[in-house]
Parts: sequence; structure tokens; C-alpha cells
Amino acid sequence: MKKNFILLVIIALSNTLYSQDTSSNKFWNGFFKDIEYSKPFISELHSIVNRIEMGYHEEYGPYKLSNSFQLYKRPMVELHLGFDASLYRYDWGKNWSVGLSLPVSMHVLEDMWEPITAAVIDVDYRFGSPKIKAIKSFSNSKLIKNVSVMWLPLFHECTHLGDELVLAVAAIGYPLKRVNVSYEYTELQMTINDPNGSIENNHALRIGGRYRVSNRGYGWFSTESFAIDSSIVELTESTHRFEWNIEYQWQRSKGFLASKYAVNYFSLDVSSRVKLGLPVFLNDNGVWLAKDKEEKNVVTFNAFLGWQFRGSIPKSRSLGLYLHVYKGINYWGQLRNQGNYGYYGIALIYDY
Repeated sequence: MKKNFILLVIIALSNTLYSQDTSSNKFWNGFFKDIEYSKPFISELHSIVNRIEMGYHEEYGPYKLSNSFQLYKRPMVELHLGFDASLYRYDWGKNWSVGLSLPVSMHVLEDMWEPITAAVIDVDYRFGSPKIKAIKSFSNSKLIKNVSVMWLPLFHECTHLGDELVLAVAAIGYPLKRVNVSYEYTELQMTINDPNGSIENNHALRIGGRYRVSNRGYGWFSTESFAIDSSIVELTESTHRFEWNIEYQWQRSKGFLASKYAVNYFSLDVSSRVKLGLPVFLNDNGVWLAKDKEEKNVVTFNAFLGWQFRGSIPKSRSLGLYLHVYKGINYWGQLRNQGNYGYYGIALIYDY
């Protein structure tokens, strides 16, 4: 009897230690584990998606190096580089998961075929706190496969005009050389039918919003005394803090002109973006006259249509070729005071 009792205690202790060891391993195994859900859609503006594209933009108001510049005269080059580093992921069974990731991105607009210097027009970069993500899957539902959420507590964006452009407007005495578009915001998103790393046929819908939490002098931007002529330029503080967006992404790996080696995507972002209230100045016989720009929210449209080409090896790298069309405010830095702005081009996207 005594031997049986001792044997029972040993078995119970062994099971307890094994259970604790398994739980501990599960916790530690979550560090730097890939997080496939709550990734940016292809059409999301200024995201971490790596892409290079060439296309035609509208002109950039006073920030140009030649008076002969015309609308859509020559193609521009956009370069978008970024990553969303997975920090931690914890799964409860097959239906629940939470995660942390760290996003960083940089965005460059270059006038590569400008005949004087092939000027860099604008550089934007973004970084901040980790993203907090979660997903709930519904294995028995055919209509709603899952719902994911993402909260970005604090994010910083800073933008810079190219040196050549600033020097060019300074040389002609333009009253507003540049402003420092720099701010922090918080962002929240919810996605229905998140692709979650799958290339299966899927319709995904995302609703999100972001709120500016900082105020650097005039809200979205601040100024330096050497960059403005205060006797001419009058600026008002921003009253708009909130932006929203609705995104839809359709992907197909089966059906007409689609396969697991050539996944077809259509991605659309409809957003309300804040158009900055920065004035534009015109020279009238040596006198600079201001054309005031009203700060307001403007609905913008950003769309991609194309194919992602994949190798036969699972988890291999991919390269996508897409048509890109945009209409709304100018989405580059200080140029965000320009409305009715258009762009169309061809984009290459790496490893989406």
C-alpha cells in the first residue's frame, strides 16, 4: 500500500512538472514568432510594404526647379521601404492569438528624369511604439472566417522636402521655404476576413481611424524663423485631428487568370485625409500674394490591381506587379496642402 502511494505521488509530480515545462516552453517559443494577421493591405498609404514604382504625378506648385514643368510631363519614381518586426505571438488553441510587432518605414519621391539634378522631392519616415494585435477565428462560419484588431498606441511621422527644392524657392525669395511636418498619432483598425498569411480566395474588409495626439506649434507642423517671411506669411493652428479609412482587398489563387503561383489582387483604400492649411504664394510684379488654402478633410481613393508571383517552395519570396491609381490630396509631406491631386503608375512589390 505504501509503495503504491509513493508511486502515485511520483506520477503526479511528474505530470505537474511536465505541464509546467510545456507551458514555459510555449511562452518562450512565442518570442519573434511570425505574425501573419493585421498586416497592411497593398493599398494602404505609407505602409511598411516594400515597393518601387514609376508613374506620372501632377505638378508640385512652387516646389519645382523649372518654370517649364507641366502636368504629367515626365515620370517620377517612388521608393517605399519598411518592415514590421514580429516581437511576440501567443496562441490559445486554433482560434485565438495575440501579438506584438514593431513597424518602421521610409518613403522617397524622386524626380529622376528632371534634367538638372534628378532631385529628391520629399522623404517621409515613420516609427513608434509596437503594434498590439489580436485575431479570433471562426472555424464553423463560411461568411466570416475571422476578425482581427490592431492598435498602434503611438506613432511618429516626420517629412522633409528635398534640398534642391528648398534652395530653388529660397533663391527666388519665396516667402514660405518649408515647414516641419512632424507629428504623433494613435491608430486603431479592425479587419473582417483577415488573410492571415493565406493566399486562398478571400474578400477582406478593414475599417480604421487615427487621431493626432501632438501639437508642434500649428498641429500637424511647426516652422523655423529662417524658413518663412513672417511679414507676409500668416499661419493658423490646425483644428482637424481625426482621419478615417475603409479598405477592401480581394485576392484569388483559383479561377480565371489566377493560381497559387500568380495570385491576383485588387486592393482599394478610401480615406478621409487632412489637407493642410498652408498658403501658396504668387508673384505679381515683384509682390508676393497669398492664395490661402483651407484646412479640411478630403476623401481620397488609392487602388492597386495586379498579380503576386510566387515560387513553388512554401514560404518562398514573392514579387508583385501592379497598376496603381490615386486621387485625392497630395500625400507627400509639406505638399499635403494640395488637393485634387492625381497619380497613375506601375508598381513592383517585394515579398508582400
